[in-house]
Amino acid sequence: MSIDKKELDKIYSLLEKVKDPEIGISITKLKMISGVEKDADVLKIKIKLTVPGCPLSATIEKDVKEILKPEGYQNVELEFGYMTKEELDGVKKSIQENNQKLPGPIEKYEKKQIKNIIAVYSAKGGVGKSSVVAMLAIVAKRLGYKTGILDCDISGPSIQNIFNEKYRATLNKNEKLNPLTYNGIKIMSVEMLTDAEALIWRGPLVSSAIKQMYSDTDWGDLDVLFLDLPPGTSDGPLTVFQSIPVDKILLVTTPQDLSQVIGKKTIMMSEILKVPVLGIIENMSYIKCEHCGEKTEIPGTPEKHIKKFPVLARLGYKNGLSLDLERAIDEDVFNELNGVINSAVFK
Repeated sequence: MSIDKKELDKIYSLLEKVKDPEIGISITKLKMISGVEKDADVLKIKIKLTVPGCPLSATIEKDVKEILKPEGYQNVELEFGYMTKEELDGVKKSIQENNQKLPGPIEKYEKKQIKNIIAVYSAKGGVGKSSVVAMLAIVAKRLGYKTGILDCDISGPSIQNIFNEKYRATLNKNEKLNPLTYNGIKIMSVEMLTDAEALIWRGPLVSSAIKQMYSDTDWGDLDVLFLDLPPGTSDGPLTVFQSIPVDKILLVTTPQDLSQVIGKKTIMMSEILKVPVLGIIENMSYIKCEHCGEKTEIPGTPEKHIKKFPVLARLGYKNGLSLDLERAIDEDVFNELNGVINSAVFK
């Protein structure tokens, strides 16, 4: 739905106060806004970033919403795209006029002695992604693979709690971080580096923490490192996809429609950043009776964009996973994830 000129001018005037966090110039002056539309009570704003996978896009989104909310725009959605070469030339001219500098390329980390780096990801929270990572790692280890987990969720890490372990990282003689080792699985999380219960960090600090955990941990030789990514399409996931040499993505979703819809954002980001999706692990797909073993399916209607990828495994709802993690990997779970690891990850 189009917006009348008066309201559009008002919105652009408000957005003029929002600056690109790296360049320090208004996003309107940089011509980063490529479209403004209204759908019922939702204001949709399209923004073109100067750097593909910019790790500070979440900062821009937050600042835009904070500027617009007091003016009555409660529901604001941002859609990010990327500038063409011609558009970037215009940005460079604006930067020169304002005596600023264009942000440099995003740092790429080394692959290390790790054969496969698999990002386990969903744009939606609450799909049990960390539980899936834990189960994948246990099955991979049982199959004889040297396995590690990097918890990339800086604000809400949960891997250490799922494994029901308390650990504070120390430095070895090579000044590398010693990861937690659980039954042979090497694990690193921000909880092991700080005592803070809740961390509220913005882009640069998030990127720095992820870099330290990945680059400064003594992983040794690994067949696979599973990355437990935070939900959303902001600083954490973008830093991982742009900086860590991720080989492929495992997409975690649930049968519910909301999760399927948000899964579309996940797929769009993977395509933009050119990281291939292995397929889908559908979590909490059914409930299994503890007494008779009968499975009750959770209803849901997969969207077309989800159907384009194969469903590699369907996992049932697990209660009290962290209380007995090893026992939770029953025959059903092992068979489903055995197939994922052997037929998709290592071939």
